[in-house]
Amino acid sequence: MRLITNGQLGVVNAPAPSALVLLRLRWLQLRRALPTYGIVLLALAVVGAVWLLHKVVHQDAMNAPYIVVGAVLMVWGLHQRRADHHFLRRHVPQARVAMALEYSALILPVLLGLLFAGEWTSSSVLLVMPVLPWSPVALASGVRAARLRKRIPTQLFEWKSLLQSTHPWNLLLWLAALAFCWLPVLPMFLLGAIALMVTGAQEQCEPRAMMLATAPDARALLRSKVFGSIRMMVLLELPVLIGATIFQPDWWWLHGLFGLGLLVLVAYAVLLKYANYLPNERLSANGANVAVAAVFAILPGLLVVPLIMLLSEVRNARENLNTYFHAHHR
Repeated sequence: MRLITNGQLGVVNAPAPSALVLLRLRWLQLRRALPTYGIVLLALAVVGAVWLLHKVVHQDAMNAPYIVVGAVLMVWGLHQRRADHHFLRRHVPQARVAMALEYSALILPVLLGLLFAGEWTSSSVLLVMPVLPWSPVALASGVRAARLRKRIPTQLFEWKSLLQSTHPWNLLLWLAALAFCWLPVLPMFLLGAIALMVTGAQEQCEPRAMMLATAPDARALLRSKVFGSIRMMVLLELPVLIGATIFQPDWWWLHGLFGLGLLVLVAYAVLLKYANYLPNERLSANGANVAVAAVFAILPGLLVVPLIMLLSEVRNARENLNTYFHAHHR
């Protein structure tokens, strides 16, 4: 069957069960986004994530419940913010089952890490994941977070849109990360969920007229967007990371690398958006690339991979934007 999402065409072989359509589509996106060695590195990163979770739980079994809660909240946040609910339910048979399989694959490394550590009770809580597609989705309506949105620079409309569509859940996630910064791992999961929401907001492309009014040229636009988003992300993560380091001083290096990884991830999402910029379009296919970068960004020692991905998109973003800044016939 053929699956079309916002102009992106994904081809899924007809004999495949309809419930596997999202997993097949994610695999196709992954193959197009990464060369073979990138897929191998991603597989190694997943194995490293399982090993890291196993080590954290093995050192202190009390970490397991916090990891589970963080994982559940992260996937629930992804389910709430995905923009293709209506499309999937209308055009994909067994859409909720397909989403359940997608979430199960996403949470598999966490489940394996807990099982290898012998945490059978905590890992059983993750069985709630396949039920999430049947849970209600909050619909954005009315004006939300007006005071907070006034504090965001005008050119960062993506952040304003994020507040409009996810408030008050985004604020509650941040407050929970700050309130539970004395616990290990959990605040990192919550910060990661917020960062993924931020990267998701970067998928929406503004009209060309709005882009031209934001900056005089491509360099200025990218500079304001990238550094503006980094400043916003620093304001979000710094209080949580400082609090977590106060309570877990031995993990200062882990918190520092995690914070840097989220900054690189957000900057990469901005550059990827403008490298593929199309006026008034939603670049849903970028989600696969960002998901790959996120896996590397949150693992200590692998920050260099998303950094290389970021640097490789700088030139692409400039060249793509130049066609819109200088092609007056468009």
